[in-house]
Amino acid sequence: MESNAPETKIISIEDEVYRVRIAVLTVREGPDAGIAVRVEVPNFIVGTGPLADLRLTDPTVSREHVRLTLSPEGVHVRDDGSRNGTFIGGTRVHDVVLTATTTLTLGATTLTVQLDTETTDLPVSPDVQFGDAIGVSKAMRHLFALLERAAKSEVTVVLEGESGVGKEVLARAIHATSPRARGPFVAVNCGAFAPNLMESELFGHERGAFTGAHASRRGLFEEANSGTLFLDEIGELALDLQPKLLRVLEERVVRPLGSRVVKPVDVRIVAATNRHLADAVENGTFRRDLFYRLAVAIVTIPPLRDRPEDVVPLARAFLQRIDPDGELSPDFEAMLRAYSWPGNARELRNVIDRYAVFGESEGEALFLPQRATMPPDTGESDLSHLPFHEARRIAMDRFERAYFPKVLDRADGVVSRAAQLAGVARPSFYRMLERIRGGRVTQV
Repeated sequence: MESNAPETKIISIEDEVYRVRIAVLTVREGPDAGIAVRVEVPNFIVGTGPLADLRLTDPTVSREHVRLTLSPEGVHVRDDGSRNGTFIGGTRVHDVVLTATTTLTLGATTLTVQLDTETTDLPVSPDVQFGDAIGVSKAMRHLFALLERAAKSEVTVVLEGESGVGKEVLARAIHATSPRARGPFVAVNCGAFAPNLMESELFGHERGAFTGAHASRRGLFEEANSGTLFLDEIGELALDLQPKLLRVLEERVVRPLGSRVVKPVDVRIVAATNRHLADAVENGTFRRDLFYRLAVAIVTIPPLRDRPEDVVPLARAFLQRIDPDGELSPDFEAMLRAYSWPGNARELRNVIDRYAVFGESEGEALFLPQRATMPPDTGESDLSHLPFHEARRIAMDRFERAYFPKVLDRADGVVSRAAQLAGVARPSFYRMLERIRGGRVTQV
């Protein structure tokens, strides 16, 4: 989803309305019989996992068993590999468009999908770019339209979506198009710190507040004053910190650890999570009062596999950022379209990085490294218990984490020299080091 594309393209005016058929799902048989929901959003997941929009309790149903996409023609139903399959009558289906009322069987659950005669018009942005995010699909342009409106206000926005869909890219775009654009954008991963360190990270501390606090330190709320604070993976925030965060959001003041003095802060909150916060509230891992304080505008980002028309435009943008004159061959673009992208835009960006380094001649190796090139592992080299695409991602990640630091060591820490030793373009080497280190690399 992310890109540094130089300009925004405009979609024709007749595409400014996304008119889709509304559907009603009714559970006819199974542990959840009697549940009925109305589907009025472009993408809808049925399953037992935390990301499911219709969350079932049937143990024979997979976590994300089936995905429904509303369209002008009907309901697009896709099963990307559920454990027990999706059936219409006695026929197992993987990818089908329903144009009339149909009964689906998912494990021990029978579900009726009824197409309503009513349609709904979803707003879509005329732009295919929002900040550095790119999306030519109507699903993404609908998302852009929602975020464009939210950005102009002060409402708290929660971005829900799988890992790698570009939540931070969208958060930065919200900030950049908001009245606070001249202020700072500060990001923090709420699951990356121990609870005691996270409190200091957010609110700051005074000297001597705890062991190791040798000097006073401003917290991220103060750092983000007059700007935007991006709370990534908000669902991972420790329970005992959640009421303290709620207090700051309501009173707009922070009290650093070890201090008796409160300090006013003027911060807009954008949060992100890879799970449904509403489900976290129900299972007791997220406070209800904090959820209602945050849940002013909750937006779900569709995974890349649900918007295949975005794959090639994203890939081209990623390549142009590395090599402005680079091009993707038609065969390679076809490979990109055919892949399901479990790692979403992040995985696509990694593949394009490798394409820029190794070229198309490596073919499938861009997606799957040969086992001979994999580094020694610590007892977990057997990935056969994992799904193919997940195992492939882990294998490539292991290779890169072993290879690039060793080349850098050979070059005595000089990145430009390491890039020469590896035989890759210097920008690509920087990019790969940034990815495996999780931050920026100083260019030498």
